[in-house]
Amino acid sequence: MPTYTVCFCGTACARDEGENNRRWDFKLKDGTRVVSDKKIYDKDTGYIPVRIHLDISKILQGTRSSVTVRGVGENDWFNQNKASDPLNDDGPLTAPVDLHKYVKTYTNGSDQRTLLSQAGGWGATALALHGANLAATAARSGADVFNFLGHSRGAVSSIMAAWFLYAYGGPYRQIPINIFAIDPVPGTGEWYGTLTQLPPNVRNYVGVYAWDHLDIGFSAVVPRPNSWMTQHPDHHKIETRTLGSTWSTLADNCQLDDPLAPNKNTLEQPQGYHLYACRGRHGTVAGIATSDGQYDATKVSADVATVPRLVYKLARAYLTQWGTVFQTRCRVREDAKTLRMKIHSAHAEFDAMAGGETRTSRLSGRLSVRRVSSIHGRLGTDKYYLENVVGDPPFKLAYPCTVERSGGGWVKWKFL
Repeated sequence: MPTYTVCFCGTACARDEGENNRRWDFKLKDGTRVVSDKKIYDKDTGYIPVRIHLDISKILQGTRSSVTVRGVGENDWFNQNKASDPLNDDGPLTAPVDLHKYVKTYTNGSDQRTLLSQAGGWGATALALHGANLAATAARSGADVFNFLGHSRGAVSSIMAAWFLYAYGGPYRQIPINIFAIDPVPGTGEWYGTLTQLPPNVRNYVGVYAWDHLDIGFSAVVPRPNSWMTQHPDHHKIETRTLGSTWSTLADNCQLDDPLAPNKNTLEQPQGYHLYACRGRHGTVAGIATSDGQYDATKVSADVATVPRLVYKLARAYLTQWGTVFQTRCRVREDAKTLRMKIHSAHAEFDAMAGGETRTSRLSGRLSVRRVSSIHGRLGTDKYYLENVVGDPPFKLAYPCTVERSGGGWVKWKFL
């Protein structure tokens, strides 16, 4: 078992998301209403974090090869209406007292399915510690590479889990970690330094970011590459500073160059660090195939399904490169070139997701442009326009921009 893969689900997603319908009524607190219809997902990709795990292990439960971690504000399985599976917060990691105290509310098997938890996202830390402990346990059985895949706050948890392994993992702190992040979104409130900076044990980071998602509270995080990626001697000095004294400040003194800012230090392109822009909404890039990226299965669209199919193929390709062994063949048979051609030749539904083909507005503030950030602290105005940091989209690809678009970060983006 040389490679162990942990798949972190997004907010309000169970460990069988896309494989079973989930029923619940938040007002009546019973199973009278469908809150997750598996038919909203493309049949070949399902919900990508869960389907990837199934492709590796063939069963929904965790195995010696891979495991899923539930999403924030949800229980583990479709038939758990008032309980969840307990999380592992006791080891092998030697987590500090303040971290244990913080996560206890989310680890004890109580009902986690609440709208308040989904909005606040506080359980992400507990899920990150749980995933890190699962990985360290796998290392005891021989795993020497960890591959993390996550969506939404699950992608955020995967970055935090890497920090927990580095800070509290003891003999497992230097095991290399590879991360495939699908639209990582921390939510509102404080963004910890452990979200905006990759720790030294991460060898590869691939981030896929949705172009057409404009909902308030969905600014995406783009973590800064570590010194192994930049190969810059000054970065190594910063990275080896003493870690913060609490779990929430671990990385505050180790923030390296912002990948979204202009290149002021003539930095070379980082190795093992890849950022992708992709059409669609936050759920589209994770498997939802509806025309508006929402949850009505009657709106499933073959044109929209090309995006989750492409992201699914990309995830499998990178995970295979990093050592994950799949037990089933790739369910999507079209090649990447064909899928990209379909996305950009039939893009009307993607355009409609964010206000139309023309994104320029007479109103100030570029309301039809996604926001992203690599800056820790309480997120306020410290956000970039996604169209400004990605550079010029290729002329032949349909990426609507405003006339105000300018500049570019020092890390070059790719366009799916």
